[in-house]
Amino acid sequence: MPNERLITLTPLPQHVEQRPGELILRSPVGVAADSGAAKAADLLRVELGRATGLRFESADEAAAQLILRTEAGDGEHYRLEIEAQRAVISAPQAGLIHGVCTLRQLLPAANWRSAPLPGMTWSAPACVIEDRPRFGWRGCMLDVTRHFAAKQTILRFIDLLAMHHMNRLHLHLSDDQGWRVEIKAYPRLTEIASHRPHTGLGFATSPNDPNDGTPHGGYYTQDDLREIVAYAAARGIMVIPEIDLPGHSRALTAAYPEFGCFPDKTIEVGTYFGISSDLVNPLPHTIAALETILEELLAIFPAPWIHLGGDEAPLDPWRNSPAIRAHMASLGVENAEAMRTWFTAHFAEFLAAHGRRLIGWDEIIHYGGLAPDSAIMSWRGEKGGMKAAAAGHDVVMAPVFPTYFDYAQSDSADEPLAIGQSITLEDVYAYEPSARWNDKSTFDKVLGVQCQLWREVILDDAHLEYMAFPRLCALAEVAWSEQRSDFDAFRARLAHHLERLDHYGVNYRPLEGPHPWQKGGTGRKAYQMRFNIKEALAWLDNWAESGEPPAEHRSE
Repeated sequence: MPNERLITLTPLPQHVEQRPGELILRSPVGVAADSGAAKAADLLRVELGRATGLRFESADEAAAQLILRTEAGDGEHYRLEIEAQRAVISAPQAGLIHGVCTLRQLLPAANWRSAPLPGMTWSAPACVIEDRPRFGWRGCMLDVTRHFAAKQTILRFIDLLAMHHMNRLHLHLSDDQGWRVEIKAYPRLTEIASHRPHTGLGFATSPNDPNDGTPHGGYYTQDDLREIVAYAAARGIMVIPEIDLPGHSRALTAAYPEFGCFPDKTIEVGTYFGISSDLVNPLPHTIAALETILEELLAIFPAPWIHLGGDEAPLDPWRNSPAIRAHMASLGVENAEAMRTWFTAHFAEFLAAHGRRLIGWDEIIHYGGLAPDSAIMSWRGEKGGMKAAAAGHDVVMAPVFPTYFDYAQSDSADEPLAIGQSITLEDVYAYEPSARWNDKSTFDKVLGVQCQLWREVILDDAHLEYMAFPRLCALAEVAWSEQRSDFDAFRARLAHHLERLDHYGVNYRPLEGPHPWQKGGTGRKAYQMRFNIKEALAWLDNWAESGEPPAEHRSE
């Protein structure tokens, strides 16, 4: 009879062999680790010590119950062997954390609590697990601009990503509705751009739409972000920052109108949503300011990729500005589209000079200007990704269907506020990134997959966790597991895995539907459907063939 904890591991490991017996941890628990495994061992001691109440001490291998060994080379693979006397995790440095997280899944689910429960026996079944990820990029994008997430919310979310072997956290730090990172050279970004007087209810697309009447905002100091980066790194997660340019820049230009296309125009931080025409201008003084902003950002985030957005930027403001037209003429640039190419190329070169790589949404593939090592995130279906891969660029697959977790989890009116018709748990689990890939010879350019938590209509932490889980569990298995089970088998495993989320206190959506207190009701979280999923997919597919967003979907 297989041990239940072995058959409920999520994501599904590559190879599991059950053996007779079990390991029971008893104080003092000896932990042995070589120098390369020291950080993973420290994390293991802290997390399990807090949750179990056991005392963890450094020990020689001969006396240790838990042994972490560093293998030579790179990669995130690991081997976990558990027997009656000890558990041994062997892996390259990057793989050790995955072995630690799997060991925690094999212990009673209460080890995900923050304090010990009385009378617990801390045992793990004897087994051998050999495991490795399918993709090197297993990500989640968290939008902290439309609705701000406190630092502690992000740290908690990092723990949940690590539990599921995810390794990328993409932080969307700027948009029309707010600027979230302290830039010391430009203090008005936090004094003015970091907050708004209210927020439109639902997916409001006009300042005349009803609003909640409540000021909203917040920002992260540079030290806050360094803390987030370090906390994530200790859990095997790289933080990718995004500053969206040249579009989605209303908050930036509200703080510094001289960086906008019409400096005499009064602009306020956005209180509603949609595609705004408030672009930054491409004039020399603005380019210099953006470089200064990025230099401060690079000093915080060591990630090789820096996300510069590039999406949903209608170019009419560049066409209609006399100053911008004169500057284009001085450069010998024929039109706004060519200026966009120049803009992308400039910042790709700037990042390359600082040892970094530009990554952006798939619109940037239309205008050109990418460096050879620039990468794109394909959100409007797969076409942008296929086009980028054919041109030799790395790709992260992030298509609206099924990786946009701001869409509802079912079509029931009981669901809370969402941006559109349902993307179900089964939809996410069924996603195969290569399925529509025309030229399979270019699929090796796909770095991996990523889910998106856009927060126009995700209003608070409880709502965020509800929209993320358990769909993130399904995407984690898509990203990690080379061989997946069928959906029914996954759902059966997930029913047990959710016990771990219960102990951690996650406000996930139950498999049978929302709890009474999670339903949208008739208030500000009442279920609305802005986008029909089939119509949205057809529209995105057509748009992916062109450059600028259609005018009818702009907010002004």
